[in-house]
Amino acid sequence: MLSLFVYNKDSHEAEVLNRKCMSHIDETEKSIDKNDFFDDTQKLVSMLDDFEAPALYMLEKHDKLEGTAGKIYDANDHSYIVLVLSSPEQLLESVTPSVRPSGILIGSTDDGRIGKIIDEVYEDHARSCRTSVRDECIFRIRGAEYKTAYKDIILIEVQNKKIKLHTRSQIFEFCDSLESVMRSTPDCFVRIHKSYVVNTNYVRLVNYKEKTIRLTDDSVLYFSRKYGAELKEYFKNTLKENCF
Repeated sequence: MLSLFVYNKDSHEAEVLNRKCMSHIDETEKSIDKNDFFDDTQKLVSMLDDFEAPALYMLEKHDKLEGTAGKIYDANDHSYIVLVLSSPEQLLESVTPSVRPSGILIGSTDDGRIGKIIDEVYEDHARSCRTSVRDECIFRIRGAEYKTAYKDIILIEVQNKKIKLHTRSQIFEFCDSLESVMRSTPDCFVRIHKSYVVNTNYVRLVNYKEKTIRLTDDSVLYFSRKYGAELKEYFKNTLKENCF
């Protein structure tokens, strides 16, 4: 599910564009998580400190555009940026590799164009969710798409708002939320802690008394009381013999 955020230094213009976007979203019965509009880039950037989900950002061109875009992609690299320009002449100086716009609006008065861009963004997001097939984990690092087989992932860790995929050969690090990554993981991936999801195919022993898990490489992880019951239920239902 996407969120929508609009920025324009003119508060009235930001409100008008946000209203038009929300009108189209409501009319086409699209789902939306959070919505807000800003006339201050610092407030937008501050919001990103506590926001990790994918979103659609409608941004007026401004002096700190590249920095704002960087913060957005650091929060979640699956987000979309649509540039709102006052004239076509601004196009060449606004489209850069670091901004990577998903669409361009010249002004904010063309309701048809606004709706078309929103439809295209939602379709791409839905396609991205569908193509996260269960045998591969698909993620982005600095705009480049990577894939790794779920069967090769031992552990998924979240640290400082970044995901670390621990595989049999290397560690991949990228910006996303643990909740978002878990939406496409196979059933053998079980959360054991607010910061860890483990592939149970690599679990050798579970000690419920000491709240520890020993993996096949002999590394040891602690699981929290909150997730202990879920872990025990999983192994009970799957009849894993390496659990006690």
